[in-house]
Amino acid sequence: MRVPVLLSALLGVAACGESTPIAVPPQPPRGIVVLDGFIQPGLTFLGDTGQVTSRLPLAPPTELDAGGFTLERDTVLTVSSRGAGDLLYIVDIGALSARRVQLPPRSNPSRARLFRGSNGQALIAAALRDSSAIALVSVAGTAAPTMARIANAGLCPTDMFQYDNATWVVDANSNCRTNYAVQGDVRLIRIPASGGTRDTITLPGVRGSGASAVLAGQVAYVSAGGEANFASVPFSLLASGAVAKVDLAARRVQTIRPLPAGTFGAGTRRGLDGFLYVSLSENLSTFTSRILKLRADDLSVVSTGTTPWLDLRTAAGAPVTCGSGQADALGRLHCIVNGAGSATSLIVFSPTLVETRRVPAGQGGVDLALR
Repeated sequence: MRVPVLLSALLGVAACGESTPIAVPPQPPRGIVVLDGFIQPGLTFLGDTGQVTSRLPLAPPTELDAGGFTLERDTVLTVSSRGAGDLLYIVDIGALSARRVQLPPRSNPSRARLFRGSNGQALIAAALRDSSAIALVSVAGTAAPTMARIANAGLCPTDMFQYDNATWVVDANSNCRTNYAVQGDVRLIRIPASGGTRDTITLPGVRGSGASAVLAGQVAYVSAGGEANFASVPFSLLASGAVAKVDLAARRVQTIRPLPAGTFGAGTRRGLDGFLYVSLSENLSTFTSRILKLRADDLSVVSTGTTPWLDLRTAAGAPVTCGSGQADALGRLHCIVNGAGSATSLIVFSPTLVETRRVPAGQGGVDLALR
């Protein structure tokens, strides 16, 4: 009989006289970060319990128009578009300090991520939509940053990441220099560090000028929010969004999940419980915020009611809507909602999707991440 790998490993440990490994139960998050993207731009930091918050202002409203941020190794990265100065913000959560870096003028940055640096320097990549390039910003201490570029990185690069000694670029394939009109399906472009031949993976049916990626080992989940015409009222939806699962090692698309018909948007985060959480608008008339839960293996929808999105409720049973959803390792969903005067609240739900906590979290909240 073939002994399972995990069982044989445990038997081997016991046979050597060692103590049997103890499984570590899921832990609550170390903290919660909310980005206030307008009115009072900055970061609000919250603990897993209580009402105490702390805040780090980042910029006046004219200099920050970010719709999201990246949290990696206690570093927050966010950017301002061409309309707010083409700026990169680097935040050290431990020191509660922020640094602002000027990116190329009129480059219209979309997203920033930490890359592998060298010689004691931090390397930060930023997608420059209007320049069809990736900026590589090297930062060391208080010295002035240096900058290089990866040119010809798609029609409208909106995200990027590193895998297997290459930079992978998410190309929204949209006319981001003028009106953001979609020109075709989203593409994933592999650019080897050696400068060799590039590879392009087209993601059929994945369309939208706000494409982004979530990386999990050798898999990338690429999402885009769809295509719409906002030039006249009522707004018209041309295509809803979709999420694609791409095997980076094999360089092929594994599966694509179209998002529910009539919806728009696809803000995607990977929960600490291993599921994907997609924040979107139910339609283009009310823009009601909804959250989808997808299984990471096959992108199937985990539904809790008669609709595909999560059925969130107060303790009294009243429905709750919110966005920027992400679950912790305990299966508790965290999300944000803006109320009167754009006052932001963090809402936490039990694994059975009943509201258990609501805390003020700044003003003008646009995104959330768990530490």
